[in-house]
Amino acid sequence: MANPATVTFLSLAAGAVGYCLYFDYQRRNNAEFRKSIYLKKRQAEKEEKLKNEISKKEKTEVLKKKLVESLLSEPLSTSNKEQTFIEEVTLAEKLSAIVGKEIDAAIRFYRALSVYPDPTAILDIYQKSVPAEIYELIMLLTAIYPPANITSLLNESTASVQETD
Repeated sequence: MANPATVTFLSLAAGAVGYCLYFDYQRRNNAEFRKSIYLKKRQAEKEEKLKNEISKKEKTEVLKKKLVESLLSEPLSTSNKEQTFIEEVTLAEKLSAIVGKEIDAAIRFYRALSVYPDPTAILDIYQKSVPAEIYELIMLLTAIYPPANITSLLNESTASVQETD
Protein backbone atom coordinates (compact mmCIF):
# COMPACT_ATOMS: atom_id res chain seq x y z
CA MET A 1 0.00 0.00 0.00
CA ALA A 2 1.22 3.52 -0.84
CA ASN A 3 2.27 5.94 1.84
CA PRO A 4 -0.36 8.72 2.34
CA ALA A 5 2.36 11.40 2.10
CA THR A 6 3.47 10.02 -1.29
CA VAL A 7 -0.10 10.00 -2.57
CA THR A 8 -0.61 13.59 -1.38
CA PHE A 9 2.63 14.73 -2.96
CA LEU A 10 1.88 13.03 -6.27
CA SER A 11 -1.64 14.47 -6.41
CA LEU A 12 -0.33 17.98 -5.70
CA ALA A 13 2.38 17.56 -8.36
CA ALA A 14 -0.22 16.34 -10.87
CA GLY A 15 -2.43 19.33 -10.05
CA ALA A 16 0.48 21.75 -10.53
CA VAL A 17 1.44 20.20 -13.86
CA GLY A 18 -2.20 20.28 -14.95
CA TYR A 19 -2.49 23.97 -14.08
CA CYS A 20 0.72 24.72 -16.00
CA LEU A 21 -0.66 22.96 -19.05
CA TYR A 22 -4.00 24.82 -18.74
CA PHE A 23 -2.24 28.18 -18.32
CA ASP A 24 0.00 27.54 -21.34
CA TYR A 25 -2.96 26.47 -23.50
CA GLN A 26 -4.93 29.59 -22.53
CA ARG A 27 -1.93 31.84 -23.13
CA ARG A 28 -1.43 30.45 -26.62
CA ASN A 29 -5.06 30.17 -27.78
CA ASN A 30 -7.15 32.75 -25.92
CA ALA A 31 -6.73 36.40 -26.96
CA GLU A 32 -8.72 37.69 -23.98
CA PHE A 33 -6.50 35.73 -21.60
CA ARG A 34 -3.36 37.22 -23.20
CA LYS A 35 -4.89 40.68 -22.98
CA SER A 36 -5.74 40.24 -19.30
CA ILE A 37 -2.18 39.08 -18.57
CA TYR A 38 -0.80 42.13 -20.41
CA LEU A 39 -3.12 44.52 -18.53
CA LYS A 40 -2.23 42.97 -15.17
CA LYS A 41 1.47 43.30 -16.00
CA ARG A 42 1.06 46.99 -16.96
CA GLN A 43 -0.95 47.67 -13.80
CA ALA A 44 1.75 46.03 -11.67
CA GLU A 45 4.45 48.12 -13.39
CA LYS A 46 2.49 51.33 -12.75
CA GLU A 47 2.01 50.42 -9.10
CA GLU A 48 5.72 49.63 -8.75
CA LYS A 49 6.68 52.95 -10.35
CA LEU A 50 4.32 54.86 -8.07
CA LYS A 51 5.65 52.97 -5.05
CA ASN A 52 9.24 53.84 -6.04
CA GLU A 53 8.39 57.53 -6.43
CA ILE A 54 6.75 57.60 -3.02
CA SER A 55 9.68 55.81 -1.40
CA LYS A 56 12.12 58.21 -3.08
CA LYS A 57 10.20 61.19 -1.66
CA GLU A 58 10.16 59.58 1.78
CA LYS A 59 13.89 58.83 1.52
CA THR A 60 14.55 62.46 0.60
CA GLU A 61 12.56 63.69 3.58
CA VAL A 62 14.36 61.30 5.94
CA LEU A 63 17.74 62.36 4.56
CA LYS A 64 16.87 66.02 4.91
CA LYS A 65 15.69 65.55 8.49
CA LYS A 66 18.76 63.51 9.53
CA LEU A 67 21.14 65.96 7.83
CA VAL A 68 19.65 68.95 9.62
CA GLU A 69 19.74 67.07 12.93
CA SER A 70 23.38 66.13 12.34
CA LEU A 71 24.42 69.66 11.43
CA LEU A 72 22.57 71.15 14.39
CA SER A 73 23.81 68.63 16.95
CA GLU A 74 27.42 68.66 15.71
CA PRO A 75 28.29 71.85 13.80
CA LEU A 76 31.23 71.52 11.43
CA SER A 77 34.52 72.82 12.78
CA THR A 78 35.98 75.48 10.51
CA SER A 79 39.13 76.01 12.55
CA ASN A 80 40.88 72.72 11.74
CA LYS A 81 39.39 71.51 8.48
CA GLU A 82 41.99 68.82 7.82
CA GLN A 83 41.43 67.13 11.17
CA THR A 84 37.65 67.42 10.79
CA PHE A 85 37.84 65.89 7.31
CA ILE A 86 39.92 62.93 8.50
CA GLU A 87 37.63 62.28 11.48
CA GLU A 88 34.47 62.43 9.36
CA VAL A 89 35.84 60.13 6.64
CA THR A 90 37.12 57.63 9.20
CA LEU A 91 33.76 57.51 10.95
CA ALA A 92 31.93 57.32 7.60
CA GLU A 93 34.05 54.35 6.47
CA LYS A 94 33.30 52.53 9.72
CA LEU A 95 29.58 53.21 9.35
CA SER A 96 29.53 52.14 5.70
CA ALA A 97 30.75 48.69 6.74
CA ILE A 98 27.70 48.25 8.99
CA VAL A 99 24.52 47.09 7.29
CA GLY A 100 21.66 49.51 7.91
CA LYS A 101 23.89 52.51 8.60
CA GLU A 102 24.11 53.69 4.97
CA ILE A 103 22.30 56.97 5.64
CA ASP A 104 24.53 57.80 8.61
CA ALA A 105 27.62 56.96 6.55
CA ALA A 106 26.41 59.17 3.69
CA ILE A 107 25.85 62.05 6.10
CA ARG A 108 29.39 61.67 7.46
CA PHE A 109 30.83 61.58 3.93
CA TYR A 110 28.76 64.69 3.16
CA ARG A 111 30.13 66.43 6.24
CA ALA A 112 33.67 65.58 5.10
CA LEU A 113 32.83 66.92 1.64
CA SER A 114 31.63 70.16 3.23
CA VAL A 115 35.04 70.91 4.75
CA TYR A 116 37.19 69.65 1.87
CA PRO A 117 38.68 72.51 -0.19
CA ASP A 118 38.20 70.83 -3.62
CA PRO A 119 34.75 69.23 -3.68
CA THR A 120 34.96 67.93 -7.26
CA ALA A 121 38.12 65.97 -6.51
CA ILE A 122 36.67 64.38 -3.39
CA LEU A 123 33.45 63.50 -5.24
CA ASP A 124 35.55 61.68 -7.85
CA ILE A 125 37.31 59.78 -5.08
CA TYR A 126 33.97 58.97 -3.43
CA GLN A 127 32.60 57.66 -6.71
CA LYS A 128 35.52 55.23 -7.03
CA SER A 129 35.82 54.11 -3.42
CA VAL A 130 32.38 54.40 -1.78
CA PRO A 131 29.63 51.81 -2.39
CA ALA A 132 27.19 52.91 -5.10
CA GLU A 133 24.19 53.13 -2.74
CA ILE A 134 26.05 55.44 -0.35
CA TYR A 135 27.43 57.53 -3.20
CA GLU A 136 23.88 58.01 -4.49
CA LEU A 137 22.82 59.18 -1.03
CA ILE A 138 25.76 61.62 -0.91
CA MET A 139 24.72 63.09 -4.25
CA LEU A 140 21.14 63.37 -3.02
CA LEU A 141 22.36 65.16 0.10
CA THR A 142 24.36 67.64 -1.99
CA ALA A 143 21.25 68.27 -4.07
CA ILE A 144 19.12 68.81 -0.95
CA TYR A 145 21.56 71.10 0.82
CA PRO A 146 24.65 72.08 -1.20
CA PRO A 147 27.71 72.69 0.99
CA ALA A 148 29.18 76.18 1.01
CA ASN A 149 32.32 75.11 -0.86
CA ILE A 150 30.23 73.66 -3.71
CA THR A 151 28.01 76.74 -3.82
CA SER A 152 31.04 79.01 -4.03
CA LEU A 153 32.50 76.79 -6.76
CA LEU A 154 29.26 77.03 -8.73
CA ASN A 155 29.16 80.81 -8.26
CA GLU A 156 32.76 81.12 -9.50
CA SER A 157 32.06 79.05 -12.61
CA THR A 158 28.90 81.05 -13.34
CA ALA A 159 30.80 84.32 -12.95
CA SER A 160 33.58 83.14 -15.29
CA VAL A 161 31.02 82.12 -17.92
CA GLN A 162 29.30 85.51 -17.67
CA GLU A 163 32.64 87.33 -18.00
CA THR A 164 33.45 85.50 -21.25
CA ASP A 165 30.08 86.43 -22.79
